[in-house]
Amino acid sequence: MASSTAVTSLPTLAYVYDPLSFAPLSITEAAEGVCRLVWVVDCSNPDAATVARLLRKFGPVIDSSDRTLEQVADSVREHTPDGILSMHDADLVWTARLAELLQLPFHSHDSALKLTDKHAQRDALAASGLAVPAFQVIAETADAATVAALGDDFAYPAVLKPRCGQSSRDTLPIASSAELQATLAQLRERIDMPPEDYVLEGFIPDASEDLGGSGFADFVSVESVVEDGHIEHAAISARTPFRWPFRETGYFTPSALSPDLGAEVIRVAGEAAHALGVTLGCLHTEIKLTDDGPVVIEVNGRPGGGMSEMLERASGFSILRTALRLAVGEAVGFKGPVVCHRIGYLLYVFPATDVEWIDSVDGLSKLRELDGVDEIVLVRGPGQRIDWREGSEAHVFHLTGTTSDHDELRRLIAATTSLVRIEGHN
Repeated sequence: MASSTAVTSLPTLAYVYDPLSFAPLSITEAAEGVCRLVWVVDCSNPDAATVARLLRKFGPVIDSSDRTLEQVADSVREHTPDGILSMHDADLVWTARLAELLQLPFHSHDSALKLTDKHAQRDALAASGLAVPAFQVIAETADAATVAALGDDFAYPAVLKPRCGQSSRDTLPIASSAELQATLAQLRERIDMPPEDYVLEGFIPDASEDLGGSGFADFVSVESVVEDGHIEHAAISARTPFRWPFRETGYFTPSALSPDLGAEVIRVAGEAAHALGVTLGCLHTEIKLTDDGPVVIEVNGRPGGGMSEMLERASGFSILRTALRLAVGEAVGFKGPVVCHRIGYLLYVFPATDVEWIDSVDGLSKLRELDGVDEIVLVRGPGQRIDWREGSEAHVFHLTGTTSDHDELRRLIAATTSLVRIEGHN
């Protein structure tokens, strides 16, 4: 009876769920002792509808498909929620509108828009005085002549990316106006994606030295906690070298940055959060290291994918649990950075050369035997298709764990290709 009373006395969180966000068991584990969950799910998405059957074991499920925002709000009110949360980029604006109807704290509609629309975000960062590359929106309705005129006036090299997207999907290097026109024409011919706006950005030059550390990318991210407008930074996570064109191959925390450079990265991440008007929640800010200083690539209005587990393995701190606590109005009072006793990592492994179909994956058992490897997940096995256009999600397997230092991590990264052989064909 005491246990039941304790559970019912917890605050209630309306969680807007999407399969591309955090895994259900990760959410429910983080919610233990923090809140009761009411799931808001768009069951018109077949993947979401499938997961909804599992979600019902952990709380009521409200199907938001084929309903107005007001109708969804009425259903949520029946559960008297104390907070609301979404950690899926594509749902942030919708959730902000729902939060307004429910009079619950969340990102404002304006902040949610800036956190998910790359053009709006670039405008806000530039207006605050932060360094941003040149950028131009290419509307989905832009005809060939408009694209050609825009391309002829742009300075190259450049990067083309969806105006609203994640995981480096369809993020491509562009060397000329002719390549822009050809690439955009190919993207628009695809039938697996709806028409969408793109953003053309100037390419940010690489640093002339290894600012991220020997063997690591000059690219980092900052995990931040915002409470009542006050920003604290939990950790700086770094990257392993990118795969063409801009696919992330792995993350680790803490980074190998010098103290001075780390302090500058933290300063820039804080200024970016203020520029977007964020007053509550957890942020994942991606930053490129250049000879002229750190440059914000983008700010995400939720913890980074895989970052919560990685940071928890390294330090014991759960930023996912912190996000839930903030959402239900708990006074968190977080002070960063967290102390990491190990190097936490998440590594994505791809074929040596891009292929369309996987034939074989050999050597995973040898890799599992290495110290510091906690888990290996095979994502695409023999007979399965792999498409590099899907960005970082298009990997064959990933592994997680911890190492004692950055040198041990470097040796582990080398082992992912020396011990494992991936064969495929086009």
